[in-house]
Amino acid sequence: MAIDLLHRGLTERQRGFVQLGQDLAALIKPSAGVHDQAASFPFEHLPAFFAARYQALSVPAEFGGHGASLFEAILAQEQLAYGDGSLALVMAMPIHVLGGIIEGKAWQPNQIERISRLVVEQPILLNSAASEREMGSPARGGLFATVARQLEDGWLLHGRKIYTTGAPALTHALISATIADTSDTAIFLVDLKQAGITIDPTWNGTAMRAARNDDIVLDGVFVAEANLLQRRQPGLVDPSRNNAGAWFQLNMAAVYLGIAQAARDAARDYARERRPTALAGKAISELESIQHQLGKVEQLVLTARSLLYQTAQLWEQAPAERSNLRPLIATTKATAIEHAIAAVEQAMIVVGGASLSPDLALERYARDVRAGLFHPPTMDAALVGLGAWLVE
Repeated sequence: MAIDLLHRGLTERQRGFVQLGQDLAALIKPSAGVHDQAASFPFEHLPAFFAARYQALSVPAEFGGHGASLFEAILAQEQLAYGDGSLALVMAMPIHVLGGIIEGKAWQPNQIERISRLVVEQPILLNSAASEREMGSPARGGLFATVARQLEDGWLLHGRKIYTTGAPALTHALISATIADTSDTAIFLVDLKQAGITIDPTWNGTAMRAARNDDIVLDGVFVAEANLLQRRQPGLVDPSRNNAGAWFQLNMAAVYLGIAQAARDAARDYARERRPTALAGKAISELESIQHQLGKVEQLVLTARSLLYQTAQLWEQAPAERSNLRPLIATTKATAIEHAIAAVEQAMIVVGGASLSPDLALERYARDVRAGLFHPPTMDAALVGLGAWLVE
């Protein structure tokens, strides 16, 4: 990657998270295109992630994790996405799920310590499994079709979860369910290797193909009482929702802006190397028109990243204001996606028709970056929230 203007003022610790992301990106980048074409999960890279404790990025240092703040996690994640957007999306899941839970104190301290140590001490890959075909995204409300029925010594789960990122590689999931014969909802920690669980390979999307956003099917899965992590009555607001929303939305912004940076550099490198005979040996990068187009790419990326960094740093530096930052966080996420898509499209214009060939990866970046549109909130929702805040 080129010298990064936004990294000039980082602390030594922050630069360490950048380097961590870059090191792993260098490892996974060569195989990203192969796994995209095959829609296969890159299992071969997981040992390196576990060795680096990357899945424990947001776990407190006292429990053996990296103890990354939201801003530090973002620094690592955009670098990782530069190498492979699909794998960065998979790794974003334990980072944002655990980060939001831990920072928001969503569970009891003993539960937080237990899952933190589990993730650090074992090769655990975790995600939250909440989305269902009947209800869509749980962010919009509604009861889960997945049902938990109480037994004398635990719970029995039946249901299907869709769009579970990294499903074939997950070892554990936080399964959201409705308690049978009530309107209460609950979250269970479920070991995905136990009886009654199958991974249905439903994912055949054009974007983030290697992320394998498959279905998890639960058919009479037993869960011990100790693995009921949270139970909530209808109408009660989750007190940690601000933290969960911030960790999710800003991590998504980082992933898709990392992809946009990869597209920017692919276009720049192509322009440096492309020497058509009409230019008598000159590279097209010397043309003012090409420099203008590349400048537009960088303008889109730089402005969105600047907003992302500022928002994440504000979240970190002003904890008392976090409940007031929801409109800013939503707008930051939506702006990042909008700019990332526009930047990749502009990079393709620089390259021309060759950008449609998988050899340059730009067509993969163009497909992958559009997946960001479907992580909540959309730009429409963000603007409504921002407008409502403005007229309060």
